[in-house]
Amino acid sequence: MERVKIGIRQKENLHEQGRERARNRITLQKFLEIAFWGTVFWGIIRLVIHFLNFTPYGLASYGRPFLGIAGEKTFAGTALGILVLFTGTLVASFIYRLVFFRTRNWWSGLVLGAVVGAAIGFFFRFEKWELSTLSTEAAWFLSYGLFIGMTLTLESSDQ
Repeated sequence: MERVKIGIRQKENLHEQGRERARNRITLQKFLEIAFWGTVFWGIIRLVIHFLNFTPYGLASYGRPFLGIAGEKTFAGTALGILVLFTGTLVASFIYRLVFFRTRNWWSGLVLGAVVGAAIGFFFRFEKWELSTLSTEAAWFLSYGLFIGMTLTLESSDQ
């Protein structure tokens, strides 16, 4: 009789663990949604800060590896920049989920934003930037990382 009770408890524990894993799982649809809205919001912010001359790097700058510097002044460059930002947001979301899976700290998004900003800044030679450009880019990348981090943390704990 006691063995039956222990077996039932073990099965209940396994079911509870399965439900807990399902709650912590984020679907591909949610990653795509985060990438879409991250691209929309931070793409608009990028266009505005470039238009107001806070930074020389607009949204089309992300298409520079594919179109070159001359492609930054075209509509195709902007469209490609949007696509690269979407893909980058999707990849950054996956990386955040892999690295910071267990943490529930608000500053983990700042770490992601700083790492992504440093990687992009290295490509654009951030050591030659003026202080105004550096501060604008730092604020953009830190808030971008916070968006990804806080959204994924909320999604994993909200379910």
